[in-house]
Amino acid sequence: MRRQALKLFLIPLLLFYAFPVSAAEKEEKAWQEEIAYYVVVDRFNNADPNNDGDQNFEDPAAYHGGDIEGILTKIDYLHEMGFTTLILSPVFKETENSEVKQIDEHAGTVEDVKRLVDEAHKLNMKIMLDYGQKNEDMISTATSWMQETGIDGYYIKQADEVNQEVWQEFHQKLKEINEDYYLVGTVKEHDPDVISAYMESGFDSLLNIPFYEAATQAFTNVDQSLKPVTEVAEQSSPLLSTYVDSDETVRFTRHAIQNNQHPGVRLKMAFAYMYSIPGTPIVYYGSEIAVDGGEPPTNRPLMNFQSDEELIDYLEKLAIVRKTLPSLTKGDYELLYEKDGMIIFKRTYEEETVVVAINNSTKSQKVKISDDKIAEDKKLQGLLTGDTFEEENNEYEFIIDREIAEIYEIKEKTGLNIPFISVFIIVPTLFIIFLILAKKRGKKK
Repeated sequence: MRRQALKLFLIPLLLFYAFPVSAAEKEEKAWQEEIAYYVVVDRFNNADPNNDGDQNFEDPAAYHGGDIEGILTKIDYLHEMGFTTLILSPVFKETENSEVKQIDEHAGTVEDVKRLVDEAHKLNMKIMLDYGQKNEDMISTATSWMQETGIDGYYIKQADEVNQEVWQEFHQKLKEINEDYYLVGTVKEHDPDVISAYMESGFDSLLNIPFYEAATQAFTNVDQSLKPVTEVAEQSSPLLSTYVDSDETVRFTRHAIQNNQHPGVRLKMAFAYMYSIPGTPIVYYGSEIAVDGGEPPTNRPLMNFQSDEELIDYLEKLAIVRKTLPSLTKGDYELLYEKDGMIIFKRTYEEETVVVAINNSTKSQKVKISDDKIAEDKKLQGLLTGDTFEEENNEYEFIIDREIAEIYEIKEKTGLNIPFISVFIIVPTLFIIFLILAKKRGKKK
């Protein structure tokens, strides 16, 4: 019921922003504009019991039954949360002959992968593969798989185990197949020069490990200084990808529980920051329902689709806000305030400015920011909680409740936004008229 209410609330926002963006939709998309979801195929959803084989739920390292068909049946679930790219855990087998394509029989078939790619493309989503092969055939195998299945890119763990020259050739070969393919990876060293070298070799992004470390420390507990996460945002390349859970980490939820905190509330704080700072958010499967888990492989339990949807709704709302405000994906980052577990920062792109406030403390906080740091004689309209206030006496006074995040769009201080208000009035009115007519028609029958 709550998800239906959320959709009714968000429909006017989507309609209002949909009209002027037709030209922008034709522009080439960059990795910064994606919102990615990493799927552990074996643990996500079991839709085909015929390929279960030797599954063992008692062994965290054994097969649990998830398959490609399971992702296909849940692709709308992922699409509705706003994810634009799905990263699949490794499913292909390495063979002596790169021309021979085999897939782990527990995951499904090559045809299943093709169908998943086709269905994803219909929804304007991309499919990437976590690719672990690092030998002399890695390039020929990768190109062969991309040609065969139509996948949109690769995710490479420990990319620093391979020489830069190899990645340059890897990139050139794949670009010949799909000029817009994505290449994302992880490396141990995060020196700016090292990151730059990988970008020059063809990588679109690397995982921001310093962000993970700072965010885990700051957001799994309350009343923590947020200075470390702001420093990461200020110092990191916007081409890096942010995350709070991964295949190789203890679950964020486990850290929150150990701190005697509510995991859902803590994840909201982390997600709000992830979705509003420079970088591309990557959400690990199950984080949208606060899945718990310790060291790998115990961090990869079976997905439970009967869980509370509060976090799912929150991610859906964050995705819509991120997609409708270019400053959140392309804009400059400037910290305006940081003290006592609360931060206020702004993102600016061309003529658009967005202000974000996060109160990670156990008390409500009041902060005044001079209008010369935001905008003169305007109002701030909240897009997550609906908090709205105007500039007064050359200041903006933020009053943020405990453990709350808000993303503000700058609006004109006076006058009514007729198109925006009209959408909110017309859409519900038409919906009510539709229900009345449907009811009358039902009575006639």
